[in-house]
Amino acid sequence: PSGAIRVSCTRGDGVAVVAVKDSGIGIPAGDLERIFERFYKVDRSRSSQGTGLGLAIARHIVELHGGRIWAESVEGRGATFSFTLPGVELR
Repeated sequence: PSGAIRVSCTRGDGVAVVAVKDSGIGIPAGDLERIFERFYKVDRSRSSQGTGLGLAIARHIVELHGGRIWAESVEGRGATFSFTLPGVELR
């Protein structure tokens, strides 16, 4: 409830880089490589909501546009989800 979300967009080497950073509980390091897999949930006991498809769908959409997507996190300090979109001109 008292958390924060920050969205940013920067330019770099012919791509737009969009980042969404939260101040939540973070993602364990061992799970970071798997969170973009279909039906993968980090902690099934924490939440009964969701199907585990959202990040997999996001990955496919970004990759279809020629970009890449990734996440960085420190457990207990939140997470940052970033993606690139090539050929996007920021003004």
